[in-house]
Amino acid sequence: MIKAIVAVLAIGFSMPVSAAVTCNTDSFGTTRCSNGQVFQTDAFGTTRDNRGNTWNTDAFGTTRDNHGNTYNTDAFGTTRDNRGNSWSTDAFGTTRSNRGASCTTDAFGTIRCF
Repeated sequence: MIKAIVAVLAIGFSMPVSAAVTCNTDSFGTTRCSNGQVFQTDAFGTTRDNRGNTWNTDAFGTTRDNHGNTYNTDAFGTTRDNRGNSWSTDAFGTTRSNRGASCTTDAFGTIRCF
């Protein structure tokens, strides 16, 4: 789920609907997005991007970033943060936020956000 959250975070919420962002993860675990953002997860489970952001998930499943945000996923697969945002992934693999952003992952692992 952190991959989906990161993809949604990469596009932000002010992006026009017509502007799509795509992300691909290579065999080394580096995710590169068409908006220039790059994500890498280290052996300790910390994900870093090339803009100074970090995310880490603890043993209880809570993800924290370096800006004071926390993310928790419930038993129904809905992820909520401490600022009123939420993300859900449907049976077709489309992740939608409560603010209108959506991301899909195709069979090749390409994430497209709208």
